[in-house]
Amino acid sequence: MAGNYISEDERWDLVDKISGRIVTYGEYKQSLRDVIGELTVVPLTGIPVAIAVLYAFWSIFCSFAGSLMTDGFMVKLFDNYWLPWLQSVWPDPNGWIYFLFVGDPAADNCFEAFGMLTSGLFVSLGVVLWAVLIFYLMMTLLEDSGYLPRLAVLVDTLLHKIGLHGYAIVPAILGLGCNVPAVTATRILETKKQRFMMMTLLAIFIPCGRSLV
Repeated sequence: MAGNYISEDERWDLVDKISGRIVTYGEYKQSLRDVIGELTVVPLTGIPVAIAVLYAFWSIFCSFAGSLMTDGFMVKLFDNYWLPWLQSVWPDPNGWIYFLFVGDPAADNCFEAFGMLTSGLFVSLGVVLWAVLIFYLMMTLLEDSGYLPRLAVLVDTLLHKIGLHGYAIVPAILGLGCNVPAVTATRILETKKQRFMMMTLLAIFIPCGRSLV
């Protein structure tokens, strides 16, 4: 064993010799993407970019959701066609089955009918589905573009002051769409204290987008 022993300096010399034979180093050229990436994590330029990105995120979400749900296609489809058709073909408007599936016979919109085939379908297919679709498409765009981790780096110093890490910004952004997945996303935080703090912030300061649209 003693004959096979080499000192620490000799070990590192051996590592250098091996790496020198198998590792090649190329010349680094800074690209436009690298420059933009650096600008997004520096507070002087990163904060305005973050405000612009989040404002665009919220604006696209609200405009898309509003055009489809609040006063758009899905409302007209359910209220002008689906609800009148159900009320006309369903037998016995005074029976309990009618109230269960269609809802209030005097209702003129699906949201206030409170039936399984009226309010139940309208909320799930006419509201939630499209809101979730556009929201997660935009989240995927932020993630795949590499901006989401850069945003976490940008806000890390600020969130550290209240006992959280930069990646707590992910539940905060999810809360702009719906607080339910936002609360679920708090499991990425390390301690119960951090998760409780983040859930409290979500409940008080982050508006649920579905309730505002």
